Order: sequence, then C-alpha cells, then structure tokens
Amino acid sequence: MFTTLSWVDLSLVFGITLMSFAIVKVLGNSSVQTIEPSRQSFTRQFCFEFDHTGKLVCTNEHAREFISDLALSDPDWTTLRETLEHRFEGLPIYVSETEAPIRTSLQPRSAIDPMTVEIEEHVDGLSLILIERERSDTTDHVAMHNVLSTLPNIALVQAVSENAPFPVWQSDGTGQIGWSNAFYKALERRIDRKDAPLFELSITPDVEKHAQRISLKDPAHNRTHWFDVTRQPFEGGHLHFATDVHAVVNAETAQRNFVQTLAKTFAHLATGLAIFDRNRQLVLFNPSLFDLTELRPEFLTARPNLFSFFDQLRDNQIMPEPKNYANWRERIADVISAASDDNFSETWHLPNGLTYRVTGRPHPDGAIAFLFEDISAEISLTRRFRDEADVTRSALDALDHSIAIFNRAGYLQQHNSAMLEFLGLKWSY
Repeated sequence: MFTTLSWVDLSLVFGITLMSFAIVKVLGNSSVQTIEPSRQSFTRQFCFEFDHTGKLVCTNEHAREFISDLALSDPDWTTLRETLEHRFEGLPIYVSETEAPIRTSLQPRSAIDPMTVEIEEHVDGLSLILIERERSDTTDHVAMHNVLSTLPNIALVQAVSENAPFPVWQSDGTGQIGWSNAFYKALERRIDRKDAPLFELSITPDVEKHAQRISLKDPAHNRTHWFDVTRQPFEGGHLHFATDVHAVVNAETAQRNFVQTLAKTFAHLATGLAIFDRNRQLVLFNPSLFDLTELRPEFLTARPNLFSFFDQLRDNQIMPEPKNYANWRERIADVISAASDDNFSETWHLPNGLTYRVTGRPHPDGAIAFLFEDISAEISLTRRFRDEADVTRSALDALDHSIAIFNRAGYLQQHNSAMLEFLGLKWSY
C-alpha cells in the first residue's frame, strides 16, 4: 500500500528536488531542465515516488487519478516504465541506489505530446514527475496517452526514412528542396543536373494522384535510371517518393522487342493469327488476319475483346451463323473455354464457299491464340479426288469382266462388283 498525498503535502517532498534542478541549471548543467516557478503554478504535475525495490510508495492526486484511469493497480517501477516508454525515451530500466542524486529531464518522442518527464535517482529510490508543458484543464490525459502510446518511435521513423532504399525528399511551396534522405543525396552526387532539380515533375491536375515516370542519365556508369515519382502535400510544400522501376522498364522494353520480332515473323505467314491476353483483349495479330477475316485494321488496332472480335466475325459472315442467336454468348464462352484447354478445333464452311480451319491454343499467363487457316483448296482437292474415285468405281462396275487392282505393296486397291460375284463374296472393300 502507498499513501496518496495532497499537493500541499507533496510540496515538501518535491520542493527540494525542484530547487536542486534550479541550482543545477544556474551552474550550467545542460542535461538538467527545470521548471520555472511561474510555470509551476499554471501547469499540472503527476508525481510518483518509488523506493529502491521499485515499489510505488506515494503519489499526488493527479498521478493517482492517472494510474487509476489506466487501470494500473499500485504499479511498480517496471510496470509504469513499460506504460510510459512508448512516449519517453531514456527511462531507467531499474531503480538504482546512488549516494549522489542523478537528475534527468526527458522530452517526449512526439512533438504533440503535452508532457515532459523529470526524474531523480537518489539513495532512497526514484522520483518521477510528469509535467504539463501548457496548462489545459480540458486535456484528457488518459485518451492522449492511449493515442501517443500507439505512435511509432520517432527515432525509428527517422531511421526508416533516412535509410530507405529509394529517394525521399521534401520541397517547400516554391519547389526548393529542403530535407532529403541518404539515397537522394547519393544519387544527386552521381548525377549532375547543373541548376535543375534532380527530379523535374510535370505539374498536371492529377500530379498528386498518379506517379510520373522520370529518367535520369548517369554518364559515369553509362546507364539510365528510371523512377516512378509520387508527390503528396505536406506543411505548405510537398513530400516526394521515387520508386526505382529500372527493372520494370527493361522488362517492358524486352517485351516490346519480342512482340515486334514475333509480328515480323508472323507477317509472312499465310495463316491468320490473333492472340488475346489474360484479360481477353487482342494484343497481337498479323496481316493475314485482315485478308482472311475482312476485319478493318482500325478495329483490330483498337484491341477489341474476344466477344467483340467474334461478334464482328459473325457480322462479316466469316463465322457460321448460329442456329439460336439467343445462345450466341454461350457459344462464344464455350469456344473460349475449349481454347483455354487446348481442345478447340473447328472447320467453318462459309456462305462465300470458303472453308476455314480455326484452332485455339492456350498460351502462358492465361493468353489464348486463335489460328485461321484457309483450307478451301484442300477441301476442294479432296472432293475432286472423291468424285474421280466414284467415277472410276462406276466405270469398273459397268464392266462384265472381274477386275481387281493391286498396289505396289501387293494390297488390293480397287475392284468391281463382278470380282465380288466371281469370288462369291457379299461385302465390298
């Protein structure tokens, strides 16, 4: 148990401490900050006294209310320290016994914290005083403590921003650079922009909504750095963050070069090619697709989706007319699904007499490729061969003689009906 004392009672306990603080300040000890008498009468103080074992032995009324509102029942020094360490850095870990008093003044981690801490370690234990910097009877210290305890460590925030592996900097309202982190300074030393800013943003209405891609030439290393720069308003100026996207730009360049190489290769194919990405939008096609599908170049360059693509094919009568138009969308969905599983291959007999073989093939990352091949000549040749074979068979069947024709391998190739009768067979090859 400990005793709750009034302010009058505690004045004797802490008067010597405060007087000692003032004497030390006069003597020039910069590590000790005292409270002037004029401020003492206008600010509240939360006083705690611990013995050499860390047990709380007395408080004043403000301190008692503070720990009561925080649901701290007779806290020892370790408990109170854990409660306050998120707000104040440098609190002693243990209560030490010392012949000569050691006095310390601690400033809060956050600039918005309304309190400071005065600590005296002495032979009987430890005294801690929470002091309001400004008098405010409306301040809810418990609510304020709960908020401040969740704030990140100022030193941690400074270390993160200073050592971030990308440029971070601050500018004022005129655009002059103020604070910048280590990465920004290192980049500035490598790249000489004369009097121009290192990163020069284009001021657009959406400059604070979308990142701007900026390139920096590095002649010393014969390379170009690429960054996506974002800007946010801050205290009349702006905070800037630059993300290194050099690898992304290289990948995009390699992709464009690869697509251009494919386009040049596919340009000489007689087969029409249409490749759709994972979002089912057209990303690559070759000139033969124009000739086979009669689709307009402006339509294809607009990157239509798969449904629009097949709708246009149907309008151009390049795709068989569905028997039930109401099920058209389901039909296209089935085509897409079959192509994704590498199971789509159809022969389209068109009203203009042409015949197309259409094949769907899945590609990496969810893409789909459709191949359009004109097989009209092949179909026509097959039909003509069948017609000639039928004429030949009819001619052989008209003869009375039994005829059998064998190929070079010795297998029966053709025969007539008279041969079947001669052999007494009832079936035909």
